[in-house]
Amino acid sequence: MGVVTLYNSDKEQTLHNIGLYAPALDRLIVWDNSATSHREWFDSPDIVYHWTGENTLIAPAINYALHMAVTEGYDAILLMDDDSRWEDFAAYRQHVESLMKEGDIMVFTPYVNGCDQFERTDEIMEKRLFINSGTVIPTSILQDIGGVDEDAFPLDALDHDIAFSIREHGYKAVCLTRHQLNHSLGYPQRMGPFHIFTPNYNSLRTYNMTRSHIICYRKHKAMMTPEDRDYLFNEIIRRKFLRIILAEPDKLGRLRAMIRGIIGGCRYKLKKT
Repeated sequence: MGVVTLYNSDKEQTLHNIGLYAPALDRLIVWDNSATSHREWFDSPDIVYHWTGENTLIAPAINYALHMAVTEGYDAILLMDDDSRWEDFAAYRQHVESLMKEGDIMVFTPYVNGCDQFERTDEIMEKRLFINSGTVIPTSILQDIGGVDEDAFPLDALDHDIAFSIREHGYKAVCLTRHQLNHSLGYPQRMGPFHIFTPNYNSLRTYNMTRSHIICYRKHKAMMTPEDRDYLFNEIIRRKFLRIILAEPDKLGRLRAMIRGIIGGCRYKLKKT
C-alpha cells in the first residue's frame, strides 16, 4: 500500500508523478491537505482519496495508512511526496518483495537524486538516515515503533525520528542503490544583498522545524553521532539564524518563531516508549 500527501498541488505534475508508481501498487491512499477537494482527479478503484480540508501535514497520513494496512492485511507501506518522481518503481517494488520473501524485515529506500550523495559501491547499502519519500516500511516495523508522533513530528524531523526509532527497536534501513527517485528538499533561492541560498521558510514553518528537531534531539540523543548533532545545531539553528539576519524577510517574526520553537522543543513532554 502506498500513501501520498498533497497540498495545493499542481494537477499535471501530481498526476504524472503518481502515474509513475500507482499502477505497480496494490492500493494508494491520496491524503489531500489542500484547501479545496481534488477528488475528481482520482477515479481508480485502487485509490483511496481522503480530503482533510486543512494542512494536517504528513504524520496523520502515515498513521491513517498504518491503520488501513493493518486492517486490510498489507505487508508494507510506501511513503511518497507528490513532487517526487520515480525512475523505475516497478523494479524497486520487485526488489523489495524479493528481499522480504527471503525474511529480511527492514526498511527500504531508493537512491534519491537531489538528496543522496554517497558513492554507490554495492546494490544494497545500509543507511542511517533517510527521507520519507520513496521509503518502504514493513507494516510490522511501523506497528512496533508505535506509528508516528503526530504532535511532535507533524512534518519536520519526522524522517529522522522514524530512522532513529527503527534502530532503537533493532531494525535497520537499507538503500537499494540501483533504483532511483528524483526529489528536492525544498526550493532554495538566492536572497538578500549577499545573494545567500535559503529555503525562505515562513515563521510558522521556522517554529515547527526548530521545535521538532529539538524534540528529536532530546528523544534520540543517545543514538546521535557528532554529525547528527552538527546538523541540528549548525543547520537548523545557527545557519537558519544567519539566513534570517542576512537574507530573509520578516526577520523579527522568524527570529521570534525560532526562539518559541527552541522553548517549545525543550518543554515538550517526551512520550514513554
